[in-house]
Amino acid sequence: MLRTLSIRNVVLIEALDLSFDSGFCALTGETGAGKSILLDALCLVLGQRGEQSLIRKNTEQATVFAEFEHNPYFNSMFEELGIPIDECIALRRVLQANGRSKAFINDEHVTVQTLKILGDQLLNIHGQHDHLFEISRQRALLDQKINQQIRENVENSYEKFYQSQENIKIFEENLSQNQSQKAFLKMQLEDLKKLNPLDQEETLLLQKREAIIGFAKIADTVSACLQGMTYPKDLSSEIAQHQQTLTRSNSIDSPILNEAIKSLDRAYIEIKETQRNLQDLLSEHQVHAHELQVYDQRYSEIHSISKKYNIAGDDLYAVFKNLQKQQDVLDDPEYERAQLEKQLLKTKQEYIDAARVLSDHRVKIARVLENNIHQELPDLFLPHARFRINLNPLQESQWGLHGIEQVVFEVCMNPGQHFTPLHKTASGGEMARLMLALKVVASNQDTLSTLVFDEIDHGVSGSVALAIGKRLRQLGKFGQVMAITHSAQVASQAHHHLVVQKHQEQTKTATTVQVLSEQERIDEIARMLSGHDVNQAAKMAAMELMKELL
Repeated sequence: MLRTLSIRNVVLIEALDLSFDSGFCALTGETGAGKSILLDALCLVLGQRGEQSLIRKNTEQATVFAEFEHNPYFNSMFEELGIPIDECIALRRVLQANGRSKAFINDEHVTVQTLKILGDQLLNIHGQHDHLFEISRQRALLDQKINQQIRENVENSYEKFYQSQENIKIFEENLSQNQSQKAFLKMQLEDLKKLNPLDQEETLLLQKREAIIGFAKIADTVSACLQGMTYPKDLSSEIAQHQQTLTRSNSIDSPILNEAIKSLDRAYIEIKETQRNLQDLLSEHQVHAHELQVYDQRYSEIHSISKKYNIAGDDLYAVFKNLQKQQDVLDDPEYERAQLEKQLLKTKQEYIDAARVLSDHRVKIARVLENNIHQELPDLFLPHARFRINLNPLQESQWGLHGIEQVVFEVCMNPGQHFTPLHKTASGGEMARLMLALKVVASNQDTLSTLVFDEIDHGVSGSVALAIGKRLRQLGKFGQVMAITHSAQVASQAHHHLVVQKHQEQTKTATTVQVLSEQERIDEIARMLSGHDVNQAAKMAAMELMKELL
């Protein structure tokens, strides 16, 4: 629902701030007062094309700001676009005199096209470009009454069917490769079979190689140290000899000498253990040296194949596995084709079955919708008009996420005429009333919260206009409806009433909008009935029109 509308420097409007409520709001005013400017401002902030002529004379830019109630329905769209989610939906459009245009949603800069996509869903302006003249909107309106799971089944099955078609296309494209290419792939496969690469093997080999090279750096030091402990004399043997000599000579059992003998014994054990550890390290280095040769040989083999086929070493494993999967195709393409065609037939039948369930529900909903609209037409003085919904079968190449038929609304306005598609029917007074009937019937399911009718009363008066007004009031029960009207009968049925006025002060002309009180509404409707000369009789007539509402 539209909460507020702020306009700055648009044609005759210098500054205007309006607030709106739910229900039916009538906008009236004398011809030329500027009612169409409000409509132009709305179109601008909803992402429609902005003409430079909309910028007020002698100003640099025109700005329109519209604030709508927040609707969780748009949360996913906002998240995808990186737009902050707020308690309301704020649209802003700036039209500059230099020809540039800026668009914002919740103060986040967006493209005008993005603004239009969101605007089309927030507000619908009835007229020559009414959303329901679009085939896709007609289908969406009909499908809203159908269980979501049924629609999702069609979408999911179509995606599988489409993927099966794509798989066959890819297969045929690969199969059409020349024989030399096939021979090349087979040769590549044979080389990779011999190599039998592991996943990320090149990186693993380099890591192991670096570890061995790092160990080799300390091997020389270890060898020198071990040599120093064993050549020209073995240090452990010398210590053992000294320990034995002291033991033999300790005839007096000297405590100090006994302690020295024990120290030499411990030293012998530590030196011997150190020598063994250093020797083990050198032996391990010898093993690593052999491993390094193996790793280098393996790395060379991987590098050779990698260079030969211009494939990164770590990618050889993935390429090998992929070629193994393709081996049956390389050797026997007909087998693979048969499997793909089998899958295609399976997914196609699943899609057709799901689409037929959707079609059956569409037929039932269409008949109900047709019947309800026909009940509305006599009260709108369209007793001879006819409305029907056709489900036109599509060619297989045209099948899609929404089924195997096209939903088309068709109308016949007068006896003896042929039905014509709604989107090809000329807009006019009768068509405006039929569209009103359609919106009244669909109002409890239409996702649009705000509807705007521009002079829907064109060419009608009296009881016909009153019927239109009552239908607009009924439509307002389900959301927000605005109507720009010259008809007192239409305006009399509104929940709210705004009057557009033009003021001239010397060389300056400005348009203003006033919210009318109950008494002011009576005066305005009386003016619409009688012209400028508002007399008591006109006021009584206005009160008579509004008697059910006062």
